[in-house]
Amino acid sequence: MKIARLTLLLLLLPSVLAAQGVEERLAKLESEVRELREENRALKAQLGVEVAARTEEVAVEPAGSVPKMTIGGFIHAQAESGGVVDPRFPDDNDRFYVRRARLSTQGKFVEHFDFKVEMELSGALGAASGMRTQMTDAFITWTQHPAASLRLGQFKSPYGFEQLYPDQRLPTPERALGTDRLTLGRQIGLQLFGELANKRLTYALGAFNGNGVNTSVNDDEGLLTVGRLAGKVYETKGIRWSVGVDGFRGEDRAVTVAPELGFAGNTFAGNRHGWGVDTQVVAGPVELWVEALNTTHDPLAGVTRDSRSLMVQGSYWLTKKLQAIGRWESFEPSANVDALSGWLIGGSYAIKGDDVKLQLNYVRGEHDDRLIARVQTVF
Repeated sequence: MKIARLTLLLLLLPSVLAAQGVEERLAKLESEVRELREENRALKAQLGVEVAARTEEVAVEPAGSVPKMTIGGFIHAQAESGGVVDPRFPDDNDRFYVRRARLSTQGKFVEHFDFKVEMELSGALGAASGMRTQMTDAFITWTQHPAASLRLGQFKSPYGFEQLYPDQRLPTPERALGTDRLTLGRQIGLQLFGELANKRLTYALGAFNGNGVNTSVNDDEGLLTVGRLAGKVYETKGIRWSVGVDGFRGEDRAVTVAPELGFAGNTFAGNRHGWGVDTQVVAGPVELWVEALNTTHDPLAGVTRDSRSLMVQGSYWLTKKLQAIGRWESFEPSANVDALSGWLIGGSYAIKGDDVKLQLNYVRGEHDDRLIARVQTVF
């Protein structure tokens, strides 16, 4: 038995010695690798190359139980040169500025609730200094029934097609003057909206405080009511024709209005109502927008004033990335004030769709012209 064990040991001895040799060689190689890493790190430090310390991957998770949440935003960086083409522009100075810089988060719950919070870190068309962060959107939506969803919070009221069109997708850097002055923009309130007839018809009906964005007070006992109805009149391959109508009515005691309307201190007290009609035609690379708005202000003291605007805009995709654009517009603040009209020509270059886009517009007003350039990034 001892002879057998000794024989087996002699047979295994070369393998054991070989294994020990492999382990020694591996240990030596590991030591040399460590030395090379240290020498490489020291060399980078001598050359002024920043050496980042190794860190573990950091995961960001929502504090609540939301199953899906996204974070994003966009930046509009602009440059201008020229004169005062309409009252929104402060002077004839050339300038660079950040038109919009927004950061948002949104998410969905399996219980058919979703939410969105968007902050504007910077944003102004006119002259501004000491700009501050403010809220643009903050709402909760119940979406269980696509034909009847409910939204509560601050968001765009359903009045004006161009106003409702997302900033990131607009073919021009700025909306028409009439859209800026006569639509209601973001309000705080409650809205019922949905899609009908196999998504061919959409509607929205809301009740709001009526005092504008980031204003939690209501200046009167009533609410501003706003409604919109839009539908596809005709749709086939490559061609779509849509029509929309909207309107609003409200009673106010101290609401801020556009300066062109001529009320003292840009503050209105009384009854106001308005209506709008719009149509859009898309035929392959061609797109046409037409929108008319009409607003009546009936003050507690003074003369009733009617304001109206008309915008006609056309665009054409020359290539998959290059879009040409042209627009004519007219804004009449009241019957006693001459209408402000103007036109623009320009284009957009979609480097990566709407995510990275360049825009350049030549704008001609009543007595002056201006060149507006924009770089857009969506992230």
